[in-house]
Amino acid sequence: MQKSSFDQIASSFHPLIVSMIKKFHIYKDYDEYYQIALIGLWRAYQKFDESKGSFSAYAYTTVRGTILSHLKGTILYEERETPAEQNLLSLNEDHALPVPLESEIIKQHIEHLTGREKIYVLEHLLEGYSYKDIAYKYGVSTGAVKNWGKAARKKLKASLLQE
Repeated sequence: MQKSSFDQIASSFHPLIVSMIKKFHIYKDYDEYYQIALIGLWRAYQKFDESKGSFSAYAYTTVRGTILSHLKGTILYEERETPAEQNLLSLNEDHALPVPLESEIIKQHIEHLTGREKIYVLEHLLEGYSYKDIAYKYGVSTGAVKNWGKAARKKLKASLLQE
C-alpha cells in the first residue's frame, strides 16, 4: 500500500464508517460517533504495518473497536450517573412515610418469609433499591435477588389469599 494522505483514506472509508454507525443503531449522537470513527481510522493509519496484512481489514477492526469502546464507556457512565439524578429528583417529591399501621401489616405478612425474602421485600419493594444494588450489597448475583423476589411474591400472594 502506498502512503496516501489521511484525507484520501478518510473519504474512501466514509461508506464503511456510515454503515458501521448505522449497524450499531446510533442516531442520537451521529456526528460525535463519526468523529470517533475517524479517530479510530487515524490510529489505524498511524499504526498500520504493511507486513502484517491488508489495511482495510486492520482499519475495519480498529474503527469498530473504537466505536464499541466509546459506546461501552457511555453506557457505563449513564448507568452510574442516571440513578443519582433520579434520586435527586425524587427528593423533591412528597413521599409520605408508611403509616405505623401499614408497617405493622407489612411486618405481619413478611414474618413467614426467609431472611433473604424479607430483604427483597424491604429493600426492593419498599425502599426501591434495584436488583443490582441489592446483589452488590449482599455479594450475590442479580439472578439470586430475582429468585428471592419470586419466592417472596409467591408466599405473600398465598398469605394474602388466605385472609
